[in-house]
Formats: sequence, structure tokens, C-alpha cells
Amino acid sequence: MDAARIEHHLGEIRQTGYTIVEGAIEPVLVDELASEIHRVEDELGTKPKGNPAEGWATKRNYNLLARGPAFQKMPVHDNVLPIVERVLDPGCLLSGMTAIDIGPGEIGQPIHPDDIVMNVPRPHVPLMCTSMWALSDFTEANGGTRAVPGSHLYDHAPDYSAEIETIPIEMAAGSVMIFHASLWHGGGSNITEDEWRLGVNVQYCAGWTRPQQNQQLGVPREITRTFSDRLLELCGYSLYKGIMGHIETKSPAIVLGDDRLDETAYQSPKARVLES
Repeated sequence: MDAARIEHHLGEIRQTGYTIVEGAIEPVLVDELASEIHRVEDELGTKPKGNPAEGWATKRNYNLLARGPAFQKMPVHDNVLPIVERVLDPGCLLSGMTAIDIGPGEIGQPIHPDDIVMNVPRPHVPLMCTSMWALSDFTEANGGTRAVPGSHLYDHAPDYSAEIETIPIEMAAGSVMIFHASLWHGGGSNITEDEWRLGVNVQYCAGWTRPQQNQQLGVPREITRTFSDRLLELCGYSLYKGIMGHIETKSPAIVLGDDRLDETAYQSPKARVLES
């Protein structure tokens, strides 16, 4: 992902609220992740949750980093993370990972922004950035994501009682949609007879905000210790700008029992503190 290509995608996000990185994910990883998600669904006996947000014919699984090492490849992927880091900043956090398997007969999800719980006047700078990984083809018929281009610039949230005009986001397996979390969007209706639409929502947030899914408590430490340094940072095991998140001035990575990401608050080169 060279600088020119990153800037192209950032320009699309600034203008329309989203971009599609076609062919971002190598086919072997697409197959591996799809297989792993189906394994998790079988092992957990995943059933639809039965509510408007999560769906009536959709299988959702959370806390994926605790489910298998293959999922560790997603948040740090070279064709996704560099764009996210420019939308937010390099100190961003992993906000959550959710496998979304939309089945035949599912109705459209309510159109919403992912930052709906952030009580900040709109429009605002990106506080969250979402990447939707297509592990199967996304089509208008099988429940591909629907969106309202430019809605990240609106000064209000959607009225859920109103009809909202959207467009379908169609993309081939291996593509990734990356979007400003203020973009109005939602999973589409699956009107096919036997086709499932499989995707994974990998979501990031600014380093000073609270993630949706708690990676530090949700993932056992014996698994966390296998993470790369960058993934540990994304999961909140380092200090944000050399200050925020410390444990008695030490990096939160001390709970893992090793010296990775070792730094001291206010003394880190990343710290920017006014001297009194």
C-alpha cells in the first residue's frame, strides 16, 4: 500500500465517507478466515440474536481474537491498517471484531452510524473507523452493506422511523470497505434462497476513546502473549501518546509478565506534556 494509493482512498473517505479496497485480502487468507468463522459458529452453536441491530437470520460472533490465531492477522493487515491510521492516528485502538453471517430471509438492518453512542456534535472529526471485510461476494441480493454517501458530513443522526434512500455496496470476496464511522449504513436484506453473505467488521477508535469490545478482559492472557507488538498496541497494552492508560506510570503491558512495550508515562518519547 504505497503513499499515493493510501491518499486516493483517504480522498474517497473524506468526500463520500467510504472507500473500497478491491482485492485487499489474499485469497488464501479469505478462505482461512471463512473456514475459521464457520468452525466458531459450529463450536458455539451460534444462533441469530433476534433483534433489529443483530438480526433475525444473521449469525454474529464477537471477541474473535480469543477464537483462533488466524484472526490476529486482520487488525494489522498491511492493506487496511495504514489507511485506518491516517483516518484516526497511529495511536488508534481496536474497537472490536464481529463476524456477520447474513442468511437468506434476513431483513435490512436499521440505517445507522457506528459512532451513534458518541455524544459529540455532528459533523465531527473521525472518532471511529470501520473496515468491513468481504469473505464472500457482497451483492444487493444477498445482504451487502447499504450506505448513504456523504452522510458522514450531516449535522444529525438518522431518524429511524423514516425511509432512508441508500445505495448497495457490492464488492467481491477479498475486498474491504473502509469508512468514517459517522457514515449512515446497515446490512442489507438477503432475498436469496440459499446464499449466505459472510463479512467481518473490524472496527477501530481513537486512542483516547473507549472501545466497543473489551479486548483486555475478553481475551485470555495466554492468548494475548502470542500477539505481535502492533496488535498489543491496538488492544490497548501501550500508552496513548506516552501518557494515557498507565498503571502507576507503567505501560499496561506489564500485566503480561514481560518487558514488551515497556515505557514510563510522562517520560516516554511519545509524551507531549507542557512543563510547569
